[in-house]
Amino acid sequence: MSEMDLNRFETLVAAYGATPSRWPEEERDAAEAFARTDPRARALLAEADSIDALLFAHKAAEPSRTLHAMVMEAAPRKRRLTGRARLWWSGLGIALAGASGMLAGSAATAALEPISANVQMYTHDEVPALDYSADENAEGVQ
Repeated sequence: MSEMDLNRFETLVAAYGATPSRWPEEERDAAEAFARTDPRARALLAEADSIDALLFAHKAAEPSRTLHAMVMEAAPRKRRLTGRARLWWSGLGIALAGASGMLAGSAATAALEPISANVQMYTHDEVPALDYSADENAEGVQ
């Protein structure tokens, strides 16, 4: 339980009102004990209680139908895409997806193309004859 003085008690009552259940729990017991023993604290509670009664008695009137209609009319509305705009955006999305696919495919093809520096290309008529006799002689020696 913390030490309570008139200055701190006045701050609590001004901030939270006269009802102890609204006061901070860690200071509530000290404030209630202070209010029982100090006549100035009781006077502050009586004043705060009358202010609380005025505040809690006030009821705000419901807005009229006219005011409600005016507010709703002035509120921004979410605009919907028309059929033509929706079709345009869909077509743009499909075109971008296709272009991305073509770009990825051409990049992959360029990366996987064989290195042609050491590769000799032949036509069908230019293919040299294979000589298997050297392989047969090597097998017989073993």
